[in-house]
Amino acid sequence: MATEGKLEKTGYADYIDEIYEIIDAVVPRTDEPALPVLTLRVWFLGLVFGALICAANTVFTFRTNEFSITPFVTVLMAYPCGLFLAWALPTGILNPGAFNYKEHALIYVITSSMSGTPYALYNIVGQKYQLYQNDLNFWWCVSFAVVTQCFGYGFAGLTRRYLVRPVAMLWPSNLATIAMLNSLHSTEDSSNGRYLMSRFKFFWLVCSASFWYTWLPQYVMPMLGAVSVICFFARNNPSNRIPIVLGSTQLFGGMGLLSFSFDWTMFNYIFAPITTPLWAVWNQFIGSWLVFWIIVPLCWHYDAFGLDSELGVGSSPYGFDLNSPSLYNRNGTYLDKKKFVTKNPADPKSLVLDQAFYDENKPIYITSMFAVTYCTSFLVFVAAIVHVGLWYGTDIWHRFRSTVTDLDREDIHCQLMDAYDEVPDWWYYITLAATTALGIATCEVGGFDLPWWGVLIGILLALVSMIPIGVIQAISGQAIGLNVISEFLIGLILPGRIAAVMAFKTFSYMAMYQGMSLVADLKLGHYIKIPPRAMFLTQLVSTVLGALISTWVACALYESFGKVPPAAERAADFPWGWEWKIQTLEPASGWSSANYNVFLSAGAIWGAIGPSRFFGPGSPYFKTLIGFPVGLFLPVIPWLLHRWRPDSFWHLVNVPVLAVMPLQAGSTQSILITPLLVALLVNYYIKKYRYTWWKKYAYVMSAALDCGSAVSTLAIFFLAKYNPYPFPAWYMNPSDQERCLPDAVIACNDHANMGDAYGFTYDPTQDPGCNS
Repeated sequence: MATEGKLEKTGYADYIDEIYEIIDAVVPRTDEPALPVLTLRVWFLGLVFGALICAANTVFTFRTNEFSITPFVTVLMAYPCGLFLAWALPTGILNPGAFNYKEHALIYVITSSMSGTPYALYNIVGQKYQLYQNDLNFWWCVSFAVVTQCFGYGFAGLTRRYLVRPVAMLWPSNLATIAMLNSLHSTEDSSNGRYLMSRFKFFWLVCSASFWYTWLPQYVMPMLGAVSVICFFARNNPSNRIPIVLGSTQLFGGMGLLSFSFDWTMFNYIFAPITTPLWAVWNQFIGSWLVFWIIVPLCWHYDAFGLDSELGVGSSPYGFDLNSPSLYNRNGTYLDKKKFVTKNPADPKSLVLDQAFYDENKPIYITSMFAVTYCTSFLVFVAAIVHVGLWYGTDIWHRFRSTVTDLDREDIHCQLMDAYDEVPDWWYYITLAATTALGIATCEVGGFDLPWWGVLIGILLALVSMIPIGVIQAISGQAIGLNVISEFLIGLILPGRIAAVMAFKTFSYMAMYQGMSLVADLKLGHYIKIPPRAMFLTQLVSTVLGALISTWVACALYESFGKVPPAAERAADFPWGWEWKIQTLEPASGWSSANYNVFLSAGAIWGAIGPSRFFGPGSPYFKTLIGFPVGLFLPVIPWLLHRWRPDSFWHLVNVPVLAVMPLQAGSTQSILITPLLVALLVNYYIKKYRYTWWKKYAYVMSAALDCGSAVSTLAIFFLAKYNPYPFPAWYMNPSDQERCLPDAVIACNDHANMGDAYGFTYDPTQDPGCNS
């Protein structure tokens, strides 16, 4: 093939051969153009399942470690529903015949477009609820969510010839879906009679087991979610501070060295150990171990950024703050993020820096972990561009110069897709123009404070980043965001305007991220041979509906918890006399809204304070900018070594994947061992020694674990956190999940937590042993 020939010249023969083997194992080289595709049952099942998963995933964004239900679950749940509708409905427009695999795939695409929660939720929750901008209109919030979700359509269409048609652009996340579709709609047994249990039955057995098991780490025995080996031997007292820094995993704690997690919901969303290629998993974990277990503790111990080991000394239960997205003043004292922001007297809809508060507390500090992750973010952005330029630059340049010539005309899948009418480029141009116009109106009038030219710069940044970062995701499954680099750019242009900076970040990040999601679905349609115009229509409609549902659920959930009077020591921070109750949930509850807190902290750093103040010369964090030159040169090393030894493993060393940090400050850090063990067990041992079982059941098992644990987590949330009805405190359910704190402190915290349950209020005067 043409593509294969070009890649052989650069020494990729074995790699490309492996890609063809992977594709041929799950993607048939045939098509049935006459099959009905865009049917009424597709719309009905797709939108119903999409709405349910969209609402559930919106709730999950408030978890300490984010989790989501993969749309892959829909592949299995929609199958019996599609068969039932084909049997029950009268033949005709409602029932064009047997339920087929193309309809099934399109239901998945609709669900996939709806299941990803809008990044705009972080702007909406941050401004409307965390910063108490109560006059932010709900419908302008919906408009902001819809616009930022739909920008990606223009980019997906304009880059599809670079990110969809080439064989090397594998998009491994689609393989599990295709394998499952084949197994459900094929009469052949892929195990040749060796394993008689159907995939469908296997899914429901594992799903049921996952549902009941999840009650243990999520409700009955939370210690299973964070098993700290070091804290088992050392407790928190002044003589063992270093072991606690290394071993604790919770918010305000340490880095979780040698800690395990037996909670699937804690790590699958981040690492996806079963569906991610093993080489990419190794890259992820080697980079994470180096940063989180070596570099960050050393920076903390030696005060690399000035006050690292003194932050949070007077306020943290651990006696220090390391795993935290919080901000601190020049004395190391915690600062409330909303105090950095005030309304602009000249424009009440604009939020700007409170200069007096900043001057009173500067320089502002962040934890070592937070600072190092910013450094790696700078590195990743540059490294992604360099890596793609070195390894794929020639092929991309040929495609750019030959946009009229089909460079993939010899590929069988491209030949089969060419039988369908392609989506004209002008459809994508119109979508991009319409969303740009609505985006400008939303920001200028709706309260998001970004000027019209800021929207255009955000679009341009996403456009130039789409191909290099898209190539990384297409070959490895690892997503790289524009969130940090976009904040850096707009913070220099609009310093002191937090809402504008957060809006720009969402525009540029989501334009590219959503574009990637849509490109992945386009690749799925390419493999399954779904007509491109049917893909365009279903993706667009479902994305708009998903944004509407997700925004409503997030706002309704936040407000449904109600309001509570603030604690006496913080009453001055709430002159209106109340705060949102959801903001008072303990980190140990597993629902600390960690991602929302990180987003707001970043808004304060890049927006209110501004990068010139926070990262400029003379700042404690000026040295984090070393990530830019390191990202420029580091990817060259494995490339040169591969040129020297083409038959070695250096083509599998991916610097952007090594350097992208999957864990955010404030998330539970106990998940840097278990996912790797799962990946080695499933994708090395079982794949090597029980390949037939792996091929039939591995991806089904991943989806079943997702589905069962997600339903269980939702049930536990509404039972124990929303009402609340907590499980009684005992050894495996302490207030400190990993038991790193002293036993006396844990016991007193347990008293308070249980005393606030079942409609009661904890009265400290009735517990003099803990409040004397």
